[in-house]
Parts: sequence; structure tokens; C-alpha cells
Amino acid sequence: MIELLKQKTVLYAEDEPVTQALYEEYFKGYFKTVYLAENGQQAISLYNEKKPDVIFLDINMPVISGLEVCEYIRKEDTETKIIMLTLRSDKKTLLKAIELGLTSYLEKPMTKIQLKQLLIKLSSNLKETKLIFIKRYNNQDFVWDKFNRNLLCDTEIIHLTRNEKLLLETLLLSHHDKIDNQKIFEHIAHDNNGKEYSEASLKALLKRLRNKLPPDTIKNTYGLGYSLD
Repeated sequence: MIELLKQKTVLYAEDEPVTQALYEEYFKGYFKTVYLAENGQQAISLYNEKKPDVIFLDINMPVISGLEVCEYIRKEDTETKIIMLTLRSDKKTLLKAIELGLTSYLEKPMTKIQLKQLLIKLSSNLKETKLIFIKRYNNQDFVWDKFNRNLLCDTEIIHLTRNEKLLLETLLLSHHDKIDNQKIFEHIAHDNNGKEYSEASLKALLKRLRNKLPPDTIKNTYGLGYSLD
């Protein structure tokens, strides 16, 4: 079962260089790809860009804490597995993190035996695929492959630009709720060095994405925002 992790990606956020280097090599033995962050801000940026399957977060990190990163992710994403790395003295903070929907936690310093036991348990909870159904049109299914970040029409990949992918992911994460321009701006700008997006540029981006999806997939409700139908 643990071989399933070889198809998955992991984000490891740890500000201590020696510890990070040690466990980076360990994670490489189990996961397809390992992404590294030295602080909470980097962790959020990598989460937005890479959409990892599993996230290991040090609860105490510079710039933005692991707890704040967890809170940011859980606002719209309840699926990604999050494991918090804590000290015994972090119990009070850990309780807050558990309320946000942690998958599990490990006390530092964690041993490789403890970590392997957690990975075995984790692998049994991960799905083989992460295909999100969008719409059926002309007897073809449009789905989003979350693992590879591809839009598929049956088995054919529909090319999307980086921002088109970010926009589609933003709409999918809203779970069909309406999302306003500002939230879309925030999500996309996070991955474009904070670049400001005007209403005109957003409309142009929406138009391009609409042209690659079935008709009326993206709905616009005046005064409330956009959603997927």
C-alpha cells in the first residue's frame, strides 16, 4: 500500500536547515516529488502553485506560522492531508490546529520509525486518483486531474495556461459557491509575485477559460461573483 505514495507529492515546511535536509532525503524515498519551504509564506506559495497531496508543517515557522498556513489551506480545501510537526510545549497551539482538520501530527524530534508508521497509515487513506468531474457535454466528460493539474476531455488534455489553471482551481475549490473578483485576484496574484489584476484582465482570463470548457460551465451572478455550474 505504501507504494501508492510514489504517485503523490509532498510539501515539507521546516525552517531548520539540517533537519530539512535530513528529512528531504527520507521523503524522496517515498514520494514522487518533494517540495521544500523554509517559512510559512513559502509554504503557502508552494501550496497554491503545486497543490501537493500531503503537507508536513512545522507548527513554529518564521514569517507565517504553521498554524496560520493550516488555517489558510483549510478555508477552501478539506482534502489535502496535513501533518503538523510540534514540540511538547506546543500542545495548546496544536489543539487549535486539530480544530482546523489536521490529518495527524508528530512530536519533534520525530524518528524515522514513527514517520514510516504514519506514512503507512497515510497511504491507506489516499485515493488512487484525484479526478474532479466538471461537466458532461456532447457525450464527453470534462474532468480536472488535480494530481497532474490537467483539464481533460475524456482522455484528451486541453491545454491551459498557468493563470487559466489557477482560475479553474479557484472555482473548483469554492465547491460551486460564488466567488468574487477579490478572492480570485488574491488566489492568482499569490502565484504571480503579487501582481495586481484589473477587472478587464480578469474578464479576459475568464473568457479564455470559458472557451475551453463546455458552454455555460462558468456562471456569473451579478453582484455575487462566479461559480461553476
